[in-house]
Amino acid sequence: MKNIKNPQIFYTSGTTGEPKIVKKTYENLVAEAQDMADFFQISKDMVIVSTVNPEHMFGAIFTVMLARVTGCRLEPEKVFYPEDLKDYGKYVFVTSPSFLAKLAKYEFKFKYKPQMIITAGANLDDEVFAYFENICPITDIYGCTETGTVAYRKSHKEHLKIFDNVKMENKDGKIVVKSPYFSEPEIVLNDNLEFFKDGFLVKGRNDRIVKIYEKRILLDSVEKNLNSDEIVEKSYCLKIDDKLCAAVVLNKKGRKLLSEKGKFAVTKILNRHAHSDVTGALIHCKRWRFLFELPLTNAGKVNGTRIKEIFNTNVTYPDIIDFNISSTCADFSLVFGHNSNFFKGHFTSFPILPGVVQLFFAKEFIKDTFNLDFIPEKVKKIKFSSIIKPDTIVYLSLVRKENSVDFKFSDKDKIFSSGTFVL
Repeated sequence: MKNIKNPQIFYTSGTTGEPKIVKKTYENLVAEAQDMADFFQISKDMVIVSTVNPEHMFGAIFTVMLARVTGCRLEPEKVFYPEDLKDYGKYVFVTSPSFLAKLAKYEFKFKYKPQMIITAGANLDDEVFAYFENICPITDIYGCTETGTVAYRKSHKEHLKIFDNVKMENKDGKIVVKSPYFSEPEIVLNDNLEFFKDGFLVKGRNDRIVKIYEKRILLDSVEKNLNSDEIVEKSYCLKIDDKLCAAVVLNKKGRKLLSEKGKFAVTKILNRHAHSDVTGALIHCKRWRFLFELPLTNAGKVNGTRIKEIFNTNVTYPDIIDFNISSTCADFSLVFGHNSNFFKGHFTSFPILPGVVQLFFAKEFIKDTFNLDFIPEKVKKIKFSSIIKPDTIVYLSLVRKENSVDFKFSDKDKIFSSGTFVL
């Protein structure tokens, strides 16, 4: 949100394309924030603590505007990591499903429990929802930048229910929304919804249907099929050059299989699930990236632009065998396979990992570990101490400081290389 003059300027998350400008009047924002304050019974003695960016609609309404219409305090420091949470007293935790998923994954326990959790911006997995239901009240919000808030659910067992001041109807086969939270007479939703007597659920976005080899493929469906495999934690699919591509985060069992059997064996298993159920067409993923985590936007959504960038590097990514990440440190166990394209032609009879490739991957892991979109000012204290051979386990350690990140490639006995990226 830029200021309180009309119109207010917001940007969509841009996960499936370029971010789009959305204009709202200040009156739209006040009406929405006041309704949310009444619905959630936000009192003046509460503190709003957030992990989300106020330049996006969810963050603006549930942080800046909610504080403005109620007079409650907004914590100025944005939370980036669980350890950033402190004793705020009586506080409301505003966050994204992706942040909650990380907390649930490691069975996080609040030292200072919030009064309630409010989340929006992406699909909230039912298991994650159920985990937090046992801790404190949690509400999952459905909406978008254009419409603002539309519906909610307070349990993973419930369907979404429409807010009182929002109207939704099927108009000539399209779902339209009418609301005081935007200035247009109505807005057509781009989501595929299924309705029930007690509400509705979101089955996926209509703009995630792509044509591959003249067959219509629903990317949401492919991801759902992949995620059903016992070795997959999560995935993101996209189309590049008429090929179906998949970025996959393997769970511990999957990473073990990857280290023992290799990529070909893993992709063969996963391709059993890759076809879409829209047409029944057996369209297999042709390109794969195995990541330690799906990169996210500031709004907490999967960053499709960054994933496309990773695919377009045309550099073979190392296998990630294990990892451990905190707010300032990260450790990765990697294997640079002998068939990686950067080994070809580089000392054919005695292949070694080029120093420039080590610098490239140190930078890539820094970008995605600490969510830094940066071009380093310089790299200093670079030291190449020993050679890295293919098919051996290499440990990459990252340490983030205020204006720099240290990196080190090593094994149990020696350091291969080290240096510092200046941010």
